[in-house]
Amino acid sequence: MKLAYYVVGLLLVSMNLQANGVDVWNELLPENERNMPMPEIDHNIPLDQAGQQNLNVSVNKELDGKPIRIPGFVVPLDTEGELVKEFLLVPYFGACLHYPPPPPNQIVYVTHSKGLQLEDLWEPVWVEGTINTQVQTVEGVATAGYSISEPESIVLYTD
Repeated sequence: MKLAYYVVGLLLVSMNLQANGVDVWNELLPENERNMPMPEIDHNIPLDQAGQQNLNVSVNKELDGKPIRIPGFVVPLDTEGELVKEFLLVPYFGACLHYPPPPPNQIVYVTHSKGLQLEDLWEPVWVEGTINTQVQTVEGVATAGYSISEPESIVLYTD
């Protein structure tokens, strides 16, 4: 039952991000891809094929080297004690923890030498820094179309 409350809470937070006009994730898509329909997931194909990420997308090159403030959820990659030093920032909870992962233009690879301390993985954060259109492949997890190295700030998302 406790898990059900967490899931409902996460859905409400995700919906709140959209309801408040936060459309930064949409800006990561090249203009010609913004109105494309979500791909359908075929649940009848073998798991090894189902988990394949759609790499057939582009990034918005106009954002390269620009400052950005973007909300999202943390998928930890490298930790030191309780600090997360390397992570994927994704637009919705659970992305990359199940298959298929979001397309590369909806994943930001973040490195933070100071480390980020998170109480709970389901808490969304704001990441502020300079975004680059440098593709990063994280073996066994996903390919990210964007990266932010040493963000200026990472704070919990609040209204």
